[in-house]
Amino acid sequence: MNYLFALVLGLVCSAGFHPIHFWLAPIIALGLLYQITINLDFKQRWFISQIFGLGVLAPTQYWTGTYVGNLPWLALSLMQSFLFVPIGLFLRKNPKWNPFIFAFGLVTSELLLRTVPFTGFGWSRISFTQADSPLSFLYPILGCAGVAFSLAYIAANRRFSVLLLISILIFAGNFHKNSVTVTNKIKVALVQGGVSKLGLDFNAIPQEVFNSHLKISYQRIKPNEVDLVIWPENSVDIDLFRNENVKQKLVDLSSALNTPILIGGISRKSADLQNISVLFDPLPKQIYAKRYLTPFGEYVPFRKLLSKFNKNVADVSDFSAGKDTNIFKLESYNLQTLICYELLNDAFRDQLTADMIVVQTNNATFGDTAQLEQEREIARVRAMETNREVAYVSTTGVTSIINKQGLVIKEIPKFKPDILISSISLGSNKTLTQKLGLFPELLSVIMLFLFSVRIRRRN
Repeated sequence: MNYLFALVLGLVCSAGFHPIHFWLAPIIALGLLYQITINLDFKQRWFISQIFGLGVLAPTQYWTGTYVGNLPWLALSLMQSFLFVPIGLFLRKNPKWNPFIFAFGLVTSELLLRTVPFTGFGWSRISFTQADSPLSFLYPILGCAGVAFSLAYIAANRRFSVLLLISILIFAGNFHKNSVTVTNKIKVALVQGGVSKLGLDFNAIPQEVFNSHLKISYQRIKPNEVDLVIWPENSVDIDLFRNENVKQKLVDLSSALNTPILIGGISRKSADLQNISVLFDPLPKQIYAKRYLTPFGEYVPFRKLLSKFNKNVADVSDFSAGKDTNIFKLESYNLQTLICYELLNDAFRDQLTADMIVVQTNNATFGDTAQLEQEREIARVRAMETNREVAYVSTTGVTSIINKQGLVIKEIPKFKPDILISSISLGSNKTLTQKLGLFPELLSVIMLFLFSVRIRRRN
């Protein structure tokens, strides 16, 4: 019965993610999970935690099977469910320390989700669900790790004194003065050009996606109207460095609008296939190559082994990861871009020191699913962690301007080709979250180990 209840609690916890997006759901689910786990033996705690993880992952990541079938979706959910085991595995019949162990366990679990295997897939970290909760004040101070710890600790505690202390900390945290300062504002145009067909073959017709973004840019943006035009990932759906005509059209657009343009595309300029962002001003000025690649999406791990079981593996081209943290430098400000999957990498979050953050993504391959809103939710969290406004631009949606409090201040409806023109604040310096980096997670792993050793010795 406990196993079935754990699965139900996982489903409840998943309601913290889009499409339901109820931030209180994870706290309720974690609280009940804690209560049913503390009195169980080691083997039962293992399975309870894993089943809970499966309940969280399966509905949250269902979109991974949209165009490739249920097997990859179920396999991913089952594989990652093992990474939820630390949440309840080390609990003992010791109410004094268990809330801390439970909290350190969740932080450790989220560290595993985002790092293993194949560089991890931290999409369904429970700490990404709290952008609208009172705990959101922790994002620029202790990051997702601090939010995860607080979620689990609150869920495991029902004492009035603890809840009162946390309430005071939340109140005081809202007066925390952040180290990031606003230096200026610029006006940007985000281009959501759309695609004619959703799915893996969204770019089946060469230059169709490019032409749709080019056409709407000419139609909706006036010369000298903005300081920067931003196109999404894969908006240039053909190698611009091997197609002089495409490159020239971008140069002409930048010249006609009298403004720099940041585009997303693919190229073999460096011989290897890369996912790139290119700044035109009006000529190609700087290039950034995506560094954090998607396993099985942009490269195939264990290619030789897997090709023996699936002949289609040979048809998948491996992308090459970029090596440099490139800051795009313009006349009076600079910017950094994260390309889609890079949004999940906490190390990249800590490297965001430019005046402005851009997220370029292509959501056409996931159709009309919650993936679109879930990814933007992660961008909202990153805006709060870095205390910077984010220009979030997608081929299909939801293109948005996100302020440093994580609020969406402007957006374009999904699947509607349109231009979003807005002012965006520039920032400088790092938040405490960025300065601490991996430290809160490493501390959690160490403390989880020490608590478990101490309790085992006592027992």
